[in-house]
Amino acid sequence: MEHKKINSEKLWGRDFSLIIIGQIVSLFGNMVLTFVLPLYILDISGSVALFGMVMGISNISLLIISPIGGIMADRLKKQWIMFWLDFTTAFIIVIYLIISGLFLEFVSIATIVIVIIVKMLLLNAIQAMYMPAVQASIPLLLAAEKLTAGNSAVAVVNALSTTAGMAIAGVLYGQFGLYPVLIVSATCFAITAVVDLFIKVPFKKQEKTDGILQLVKSDMKDSIKFSINEKPKIIKIAIIFFSIDILMGSMLMIGLPFIIIQFLGMGVEMVGVSQAIMVAGGIAAGIVAGVLGKRLTIYRTLLIAAISAALLTSIGFVLLFDASVIVSYVIITMAGVIGIFASKVLIISSYTFIQEETPSVLIGKVMSVIMILPFFASALGQLLHGMLFEQFSASPWVVIFGASIVFIIFTMYIRSFFKGGKDPDNAIDM
Repeated sequence: MEHKKINSEKLWGRDFSLIIIGQIVSLFGNMVLTFVLPLYILDISGSVALFGMVMGISNISLLIISPIGGIMADRLKKQWIMFWLDFTTAFIIVIYLIISGLFLEFVSIATIVIVIIVKMLLLNAIQAMYMPAVQASIPLLLAAEKLTAGNSAVAVVNALSTTAGMAIAGVLYGQFGLYPVLIVSATCFAITAVVDLFIKVPFKKQEKTDGILQLVKSDMKDSIKFSINEKPKIIKIAIIFFSIDILMGSMLMIGLPFIIIQFLGMGVEMVGVSQAIMVAGGIAAGIVAGVLGKRLTIYRTLLIAAISAALLTSIGFVLLFDASVIVSYVIITMAGVIGIFASKVLIISSYTFIQEETPSVLIGKVMSVIMILPFFASALGQLLHGMLFEQFSASPWVVIFGASIVFIIFTMYIRSFFKGGKDPDNAIDM
């Protein structure tokens, strides 16, 4: 039951372009929101452990809802999935604005934390349904030889939106507080919902003979069976994503705001500037991936990831040897750029591999299965790193060194499974 592709002759067809426009605005709004809400908790509580707990718990909905999102992406019209999810996100933010404006100033920090956790759980649940729809749309709109370029384009615009979102969110929050940030985010999702109405993604309705629970069980069984038995390298890719998120991603997400705000004594807006600059690594990754195309294999990008982890230890060294605040800040930011570059390059090559090897009727479900481990890793990693950085608040380099060394060892081990450049055939070993 294959979908008929459109716009296969060129990269920037009408519908792919509209998806990119929607991604730019939607991700900008999402990063504005997800950047500020956890920092708001760190700001009012001063606890990095609480900061990590909020970040970790909010990922639980991603873990639970992701399989449902994959099934929806394969069985429903993708453009309508994107529309209703963007609309719902804008609605949730507006409701939160109204409720918090009326009551939040009269409640305790504990209540504020609970409200924000619930809000982030809802928003992440929406993202868990949204992401498979976008990823499953790309191979239906582009020919196989355009997939790497398409995924690279998505990575570049995502990085640009993330950069602008974090930078603007940091300035808005630092100068005006939480509410202007929420208003900007709600506006972005409302605009994206309108853009979604004009997207046309090929769709053929699949037969449904069972109840919803049986359907979920059957679809997930098919995708897991395919990933394990027919394309076992896909499961290894999921393990790679797990290691990235539990070791490096969580360490950067929790550790860098803590180091900049509490260890270096800088303002929250400097976190926004630093993370916005770091996302430049994602832009560079998209450009490099687009230029190299199929030569950029998982085997090669795993080596890049290991090297970047080694370079991230520079953060630990500047803290260990008590460098000046500005030197520490610059090195932290530059190391983060390298880390983001390596992770994005690896993700682009992995997505391309999965899209090429998976039938179109299974892409959404397989992508959701692949993302279950990273979501679990993010939740667990952020909880653990929050506690670790609190425990080693006077010596955060201990956490940085430990995460980097373990990641390097694990990455080089996993790399052996992709040895020989067999994905794709024209790979060049490094």
